[in-house]
Amino acid sequence: MTTKEILETIAEYEASQIYHDLVTYKEYYEVKNPDVMRRWAERNRRGKTPNWRISTPYYATVIDTMAGYMFSDVAYESDNDKYEAELTTLLEALHISTTDMTTGTYALAYNRAYELIYSEGDGKVNAKLTNLDPLTVIPIYDDSIEQRMTAVIWKRKSGKKTLIDYIDAKVWEYYELRMGDEENDRLVVRQEPKTLYFSRCPVLEYRSELIGEAPPFSVVISYIAALDWAITGNSNELDRVMDALLIIGKKVASEDEAHMDEWKFIDNMSKDEMAPFFVTKDLSPEFRKYVTDLLISEIYKHCHIVDFSSDTLMGDASAKALKIRLFDMNMFSNRIEKIYKLSMEERISLLGELSSQINQTTSPYPVKITLKRTMPTDMETLMQGLAGVDYLSDQTKIGLLGLDWEVEKARLEEEAPEISLDSFVQEPVEEE
Repeated sequence: MTTKEILETIAEYEASQIYHDLVTYKEYYEVKNPDVMRRWAERNRRGKTPNWRISTPYYATVIDTMAGYMFSDVAYESDNDKYEAELTTLLEALHISTTDMTTGTYALAYNRAYELIYSEGDGKVNAKLTNLDPLTVIPIYDDSIEQRMTAVIWKRKSGKKTLIDYIDAKVWEYYELRMGDEENDRLVVRQEPKTLYFSRCPVLEYRSELIGEAPPFSVVISYIAALDWAITGNSNELDRVMDALLIIGKKVASEDEAHMDEWKFIDNMSKDEMAPFFVTKDLSPEFRKYVTDLLISEIYKHCHIVDFSSDTLMGDASAKALKIRLFDMNMFSNRIEKIYKLSMEERISLLGELSSQINQTTSPYPVKITLKRTMPTDMETLMQGLAGVDYLSDQTKIGLLGLDWEVEKARLEEEAPEISLDSFVQEPVEEE
């Protein structure tokens, strides 16, 4: 791409609805409900009190809960032991557990996560893998039926400078944006471009939603916004005791009507001229609690995530009950995993390409990627139920308990040690 095309692509992308939505998701994840923040800023500018701002962290809560559930234990296995050992060493050097969690969290929050694969080092060159902030990456796709990302424009701040990189499979170009008026913005080369030897763009894009651009939890943002307004409004009402509507017998300008709830008194008016009175609307604490509890319940229901802070889980819940509650969460995780793992497989492939070029390692072999999820065990309950069942084999029972048959079989077939009862018999003590 020419520098002019790069600047045009950046301007078009930052004016798009997709970029605007990404900014909104970021604000909600950082617990900065934009509507509540704007209301607070406007009232603060006019010196109006009370002026509380309460943003609830539910968007971040559901994302972090699902990210921990899905990406806390990822296994990479291969039938080729030598290649698996080399791959494990490489992934550990790249701190892959942290990268997996970061990428997964970005994908859940934005439906866009980006990883950059590159190499660095003066002496021994090492393969590197790092996460990129989705708001700094502008993807460029081809025009095929199944669109693939062929390049990216990476725009970010570095101190007072704005750096812009163009990266595709064969070249990495480095620019600095020099700001001027609208017609004079231009890109200046800050260093020589770097030649790459990848089979595809070394920036990987991860998705978490099968259909559409929105992330899977965007469906609850409207509920979170309503909850924030309810709690913020309640706080302001409690501070001023009641929300009152002033009824007056005089025509009021429309610009004044917008701020009638802020009026404290009417000056220079006698009773003969006007008889003001208040009509109050009292909101009971019980109704407030009902509304907030209902919104929180709807948030968790539509996120397919268990509310571990709910009263029903505060007591002693059985493992079977927890499994039932986690069933929907696990099924939703499987849905997200379908599309997410496609990029994980591309990551292993590109790391294999780069590692082969740098270190002349073993040629890449197929790798099985497993996103392990921890589930509560109800072994004790199952053991009691299976104890009296004689029409199931021992192997079937052990499989139902989630145990390894080969391990348990070897233990069951071990001969019991011979115990001599003589060691337990004490010799009689002769009395003197």
